Amino acid sequence: MAARAETAVEIAVEMAGIASTPDDVEVRAEALLEPLRRVVPFQAARICLFDPEQCENLILISQGFPAGVYSPAMQEVELVGLDRSGPPLRLRDLPMAPTEVPIWAEWLWPAGFREGVAVALYTPDGRHVGLLSLLTDAPAHPTDAARDLIGRLAPLVANAVDLTSSIAAGARVVRDAEAGVILTRPGNALPLPGLPGHPLLTVGSQLLAVVAQHLARGARHDTFLAPYARPGTVGSHVRVSVLDCIGRRPDHVRAVVLVSPPGDLCGLTSLQLQILGMLTEGWSDTTVAAALTIPDGAVASNIEDILVKLAAPTRDLAVLRAVRHGLHVPPPLRQTE
Repeated sequence: MAARAETAVEIAVEMAGIASTPDDVEVRAEALLEPLRRVVPFQAARICLFDPEQCENLILISQGFPAGVYSPAMQEVELVGLDRSGPPLRLRDLPMAPTEVPIWAEWLWPAGFREGVAVALYTPDGRHVGLLSLLTDAPAHPTDAARDLIGRLAPLVANAVDLTSSIAAGARVVRDAEAGVILTRPGNALPLPGLPGHPLLTVGSQLLAVVAQHLARGARHDTFLAPYARPGTVGSHVRVSVLDCIGRRPDHVRAVVLVSPPGDLCGLTSLQLQILGMLTEGWSDTTVAAALTIPDGAVASNIEDILVKLAAPTRDLAVLRAVRHGLHVPPPLRQTE
């Protein structure tokens, strides 16, 4: 039964509240089904998340679907026009006969479903995050009014299941971040909602390669410095913070990489930051000297200065403090003449 106007407002308010909770995305998605059921009396419901790298919809939650029913292939999604932002579509709204849509012809119709509504989930800022499908066993549902209301509610569903927004909220722990990206497992850099990109965070950059190496070693949270001179600003470094996202949905996300001002460098020079980066990797003084093309004595002299600046009585403690406070430049990022 189509919701009355006043009930539609109540449903929207309820769903907005669900979208704003700190619960896991699966919990939020499950909670959305009850208000959606008041709009469409469905027998099956599914919310999928869109993986932009694999270009496929991955099932987040599913209720009432026959066993073995897959998430529709993108070819089918494109066939019916649900790969782009637009109004919801019912079975009778499709531009072709249901028999031409494999998932309906082979699975859903034989299982007794006779109608339904589906809508691509897009956030208000235009990001494609998933697909909502509600199926009924009665040709009369969804009504025109219910279909239209689902269209108005779809952005609320998108907000509730938008995992990048949840990741961005977690990244706010780095309060002075000025730029950031989401690093995926294949090495791509996706936009991080709320922050711009950065020249150092482009796909194929040396910095992202260093981040990938650190993550491969098991680092969960990491911070270091990277040489970068910005016109009109003081200093020649930026701080890079890495927050591992392993174990979180979506599965293709690997980490958040943030760029912020360098902070207090304890008076360490650019050369000393590079030396510290090499020492954190276990390099010997001779290897450091060769890499920086400076005399062995210059390395020893700078290390003595580092001990003073970090208030560390030993080299090992200085390295430990450099790692803990991110006061080092990883060797692959060192400046070369």
